Amino acid sequence: MRELEVRVPAEGVSRGLQLDFLMSRGGRSFGVEVKVGRKLADWLFHWMAHPILVLQAARRLKGWEPLLAIYVDSIDQRIVQRFKGQIALYAPDLWWLVADAHGSLVAHLPSGDEEEIGDFRGRKRGPASRVDSEGPSRSLLHSPRSGYASAKLSFSDLDQWLLKVLLFARSKAAGWGGPRGSIRNIAQLAKLAAVSPPLVYRWAAAMERSGYLVKRMGRVPVLENLNALLGEWRGRYRVSDNDPIPCSPVFGERVDQPFREEFLDRLRHLPDNSPPCALTGHLACRFYRLKHSEARSINLYFSGEPSALMEALQLVPSADPGAAIVLLRPRHPRSVFGGISPLDGVSVCDILQVYLDLYHLPDRGREQADFVHERMLGPLLRNAAEPQDDF
Repeated sequence: MRELEVRVPAEGVSRGLQLDFLMSRGGRSFGVEVKVGRKLADWLFHWMAHPILVLQAARRLKGWEPLLAIYVDSIDQRIVQRFKGQIALYAPDLWWLVADAHGSLVAHLPSGDEEEIGDFRGRKRGPASRVDSEGPSRSLLHSPRSGYASAKLSFSDLDQWLLKVLLFARSKAAGWGGPRGSIRNIAQLAKLAAVSPPLVYRWAAAMERSGYLVKRMGRVPVLENLNALLGEWRGRYRVSDNDPIPCSPVFGERVDQPFREEFLDRLRHLPDNSPPCALTGHLACRFYRLKHSEARSINLYFSGEPSALMEALQLVPSADPGAAIVLLRPRHPRSVFGGISPLDGVSVCDILQVYLDLYHLPDRGREQADFVHERMLGPLLRNAAEPQDDF
């Protein structure tokens, strides 16, 4: 092995290419990507699309032979044959190997194709062990950067969006304005969320690894430990993570009940050139009939340039970071705008987004969030955790 975690500068790619290893054998250099999965399944080839493209790009840029190493709990020979056919069709120049926890090895390597080699850890060795000293080893296959094992739930925009779709798409209840439909497997989740299947499979692996998801063969994925999931989500996200613009009324009015009524009326009659926007926080609770506290703050997400929106709403920027009116440019726009609902002529964030934003607001936000959870969000989450085979 020559190098670990190799980076290759590439024009037009900010961080360049990154490979797990660079190895040498017989005067040839191999760029290596390593992936780890629970099992060999038909979706595996789609999960491998990105590492294959990285290896092919590294070959064009540096001349390194592309080598993909996969480690799974057990090898299903029927799936292997289909995998071999897909590789032969789409990436015929790729060298690859699949090894499992029982010591079996299926490979297409410069030393020749091998199947069902004995324990590569030392008890029995076939011809493929010739790559042993400088080739993929058991430690390589357990690299901390390898695909499935390294998949972590980061609560990024994509993670939050997929979580919301899986939580609410099957429900007919209010509180969600995003896509609705049946989710009998991860592929259907990908289609419903309009996200590339390899990204969704990787997210599902991170959910499994975190203890929040159980995938069942051919059936609806089951959510688990939702209280822990919600607790981690609250800890990873705060409304202050967004880009805030504190505002005050242009004519200096008090932000009282009459002003809020006028503000909502302006929201209902925004001009066509205004950017997309959606209410969250305390004022959003009014539209879900969940008003509990007397807090007066107004929190509104927006997309794009805010000047036209501020003019239409008769607002000006404020130097006070604790201003009662705050426009928010979302850090996670897909998660925020993907589930909004039109309620009484106003776009309002989904109930989970409202809850998360409330939780860390200083003006009795947590008290209001607890009320939202008790009255609406909690039952929705409990329903989402129940196994459902039909929409």
